[in-house]
Amino acid sequence: MAELSDKQLKIGIWWVTHKHQLKKWWVMMIAVGDVLLFLYLLFNIIVIIFTWNRFVSIPSEIATSHLNFRNYQLLNAPKNLQVISTKYIPVFGQANKYHLLAELKNPNEKWTIGSLDYHFNFSGKDQDIQHSFLLPQEQRFIIQYNVETTAAKPNLQLLIDHVGWQRIERPAEAPALKFDIRNIESSQIPLLDDKGKVISNYSTRVTAEVENKSVYNFWQVNFQVLLFRGNDPIALGEVKIEKFLALETRDLAVSWIESYPVVSKILIQPVVNVHDPDALFKSTPTEIAPLSD
Repeated sequence: MAELSDKQLKIGIWWVTHKHQLKKWWVMMIAVGDVLLFLYLLFNIIVIIFTWNRFVSIPSEIATSHLNFRNYQLLNAPKNLQVISTKYIPVFGQANKYHLLAELKNPNEKWTIGSLDYHFNFSGKDQDIQHSFLLPQEQRFIIQYNVETTAAKPNLQLLIDHVGWQRIERPAEAPALKFDIRNIESSQIPLLDDKGKVISNYSTRVTAEVENKSVYNFWQVNFQVLLFRGNDPIALGEVKIEKFLALETRDLAVSWIESYPVVSKILIQPVVNVHDPDALFKSTPTEIAPLSD
């Protein structure tokens, strides 16, 4: 039988003399663990008892949405299109003919009217349906030319048939019109007869400079020109500028055969749907020359 070393003997003697003490500590550790486990379970049972009603209501609260979608829709819905005024202007030199006007406003910043269907009722007669648009926060006139009526005192109504709203998610980044209209002048031009001699009548001519300060090239921009005497429009005309490039300045001129020597205000309003991709082009269009033989 192999002899035990001194180290092994010391370990054996220590184990024999401390065996009962180690067993006691081991039992105490197990007891402490049992007590801690019991306290943990007791704590959770107490928490469940006092929060049971709240606990069982959680699934139903998850299933029930607290967001009031009805209020959300009402808060974010577009405000109604505003009809500021309706007016008519007699056509010069043509009895029983009038130009019909209505001033509209889109009060919304985040909504554009991509399609607007409307018609005038003039002295009880419905006119043909017209089509237009209105940009966010835009206020301008819509016009129907040369409408007949024999009524001594015509009355005018605007009827909206359809409004096609389109939401603009980021108004600050959306395309916008930036026309600088300046140097607006009205002048009386003498009329000439067939022989080139000046006659007593005069015509009216309005000129202006228009700068496209945006970064967009437009295939065509219509400009409506309205002359006012006080608050009432007395004449209107329209001119189209083709291929209006970004940062370009163009001359504008509109003439009337009749004389309007007293004009209190001249309103020039651009009419182009900047949100319509077909109204824009990215670069300057060039004409392709025919190939020579």
